[in-house]
Amino acid sequence: MRNFLNFFVAVLIVSFFCVPVLVAQEDGKTLTAEQAKEAQEKLAEALKSLKKEIRSEVKVDNGGTITGSVKCKRVKYPEDVVVYIEEVNGNNYPAPEEKGILDQLNLTFVPHVIAVQKGAEIDFPNSDLVRHNLFSPPDCCQQFNLGTYDVGVVKTVKFDEVCDVPLLCNVHAEMSAFVVVLKNPYFSVTERDGVFKIENVPPGTYKVSAWHEKLKTVTKDVTVESGKASNVDFDLKKKK
Repeated sequence: MRNFLNFFVAVLIVSFFCVPVLVAQEDGKTLTAEQAKEAQEKLAEALKSLKKEIRSEVKVDNGGTITGSVKCKRVKYPEDVVVYIEEVNGNNYPAPEEKGILDQLNLTFVPHVIAVQKGAEIDFPNSDLVRHNLFSPPDCCQQFNLGTYDVGVVKTVKFDEVCDVPLLCNVHAEMSAFVVVLKNPYFSVTERDGVFKIENVPPGTYKVSAWHEKLKTVTKDVTVESGKASNVDFDLKKKK
């Protein structure tokens, strides 16, 4: 009996490591192990290369810097937190000329959160191996539906409303992302370490907020001095 159990366990281990990795598709088909590996490599590369911040360029003589870190209660990593100044110089800044890119790879929106200045355009390519349908919910401040489109197609949306815009896919319910639209170019999106940095800030006192998709937004007053760095930390907790 003991020999049989050892044999059975061995078969399970071999089966686990030898079965090809498969990725489910909306038409019921699957990817080969080679295709799945290629999709994962593209996803990893996109995570490294695609920008999470799209803003107009600003130049300030003897500007200051706001730095700090974010902690997120009951969240594994304090990443994708958008830290931003609510108002600077009346928020009178031109829209960015640079376009953002939010891709679709391996049934994932990349990046998961992108922060853009008001008036920015974002390209939504489908670099996956299947079709996708990208839309924002009906109750969203900027509602749109790009329909179902094929691999290689790129669609573009201009974001003119200041708010956070959830993104979903009608074909794949597990996919989600956010576009956070801000009034001025003074913002930063955290990585896994929770660190942020906002540069070229004119001297003055500002309200600085930290946004997370699942946690309560926190706002603090920060004074910036010419040529100096001001530090502020945030501890985000669950929404009530």
